[in-house]
Amino acid sequence: MRVLITGVTGRIGANVARRLAQSGHAVRGFVVPGDSQAGKLPPFGLELVEGTLASRTDVQAAVDGQEAILHLAAAFQAGGPFTPEQYFDLNVKGTFHILEAAQRLGAQLRHLIFASTDATMDKYPPDGLPDPITETSLPPVATDWYGYTKVLGEHLVNRYVRAEGLRATVVRFCMVWGAGEVLDWPQFRLAYFLDRFRKRADAAGRATHARLAALDDGRERLVIACDAHGRPWKKHCVEVRDLVDGLERALGNPATFGKLYQMAGPLPFTWDEAVPLIAHALRLPFSRVDLAGIAPTHYAFDLTAARRDFGYAPRVDIRAMVEEAVRYKTSQSDALIPTRI
Repeated sequence: MRVLITGVTGRIGANVARRLAQSGHAVRGFVVPGDSQAGKLPPFGLELVEGTLASRTDVQAAVDGQEAILHLAAAFQAGGPFTPEQYFDLNVKGTFHILEAAQRLGAQLRHLIFASTDATMDKYPPDGLPDPITETSLPPVATDWYGYTKVLGEHLVNRYVRAEGLRATVVRFCMVWGAGEVLDWPQFRLAYFLDRFRKRADAAGRATHARLAALDDGRERLVIACDAHGRPWKKHCVEVRDLVDGLERALGNPATFGKLYQMAGPLPFTWDEAVPLIAHALRLPFSRVDLAGIAPTHYAFDLTAARRDFGYAPRVDIRAMVEEAVRYKTSQSDALIPTRI
């Protein structure tokens, strides 16, 4: 198929572009003018089209002649800072432009996949979530601009599916780790929590900061974060390789049309599983600490729908993520195109 990928220079886009090109698809990438990351793309034989999602003309030129679209591009926190107006222009108006251009392709368009996010939902109640999250168990109630504009994007896609019969699918990605990134994640580190609790004036916050400060001996240290009852935090993330496999399986699959799916790794992990692995890999000390006065991270995703409808079969668990990250950091692997060059 002739496939347009927006966000083609990102941690997901570059890797899925390489996979689709290797599988025989004709891949076109949509890039902003002067994108500093475009240099990692030419060896894969991609066609690059410059433009901005905020321009209807640019989007139409990129979409013309395509048979499928992976709309991965978005303004989000790590790429910013962005103003509310920029979030709206890129994530809402930009998605509208993509959908309008896709609709004009008519029967030529075989499939559009819209990348959304678990940031559309509130996953942090005071005691965590006891049951895995399904596609419908939590309402999309985000108020930060990234999550909120993605909610609007989902609604736009749903409108074009119902009103225009567009062959489109929404996929919600959980937190995504690219090449080597699991080793550097701040929430495994003492310094992150020290900074987060430093300015707390409430009693629970001050007590937690005191416990954290007692661990600080001037060295980099990892922490097994636990809730106030001593239960280790739990999170469900995904490594790029699993997303690439999943997107390739979903692309062009009629069973996915008009539906919403979650995509995550094979299993959630707990901090007492992840931190010792990373500490061993980096030769860093670690400690266990109960964090009172903060909503814990404690959730998992139910992947039943994706497994059933398009054979989603993630394989990269936390141990495999860490092992691959070490290989990447020691220049022993090119399994993933890095997020930044």
